[in-house]
Amino acid sequence: MKHLVLAIIIALAGNYLAATDSEGAGLQLKQTISLPGVEGRIDHLDLDAANERLFVCALGNNTVEVLDLRKGERVRTISGLGSPQGLVYIWRTRS
Repeated sequence: MKHLVLAIIIALAGNYLAATDSEGAGLQLKQTISLPGVEGRIDHLDLDAANERLFVCALGNNTVEVLDLRKGERVRTISGLGSPQGLVYIWRTRS
């Protein structure tokens, strides 16, 4: 189930980055990224489009997962958070 949710999220992020064609093809799966060890609900997201990174609040895991969309992998886990339910990434300050 988590892979399906993440696949949908990535498809949405990919379409956010790319313009749709003239025929309006709609959503297309671009990639899936496995998150082994992540348990529970995935909540809010933020996208760093310039650097192709997706930040995923893993609410049930008490972490934020940082995904590199170019490489198709998790690059960092920010742990020790108490049920993260939202985040904002400020690309100019990289924070």
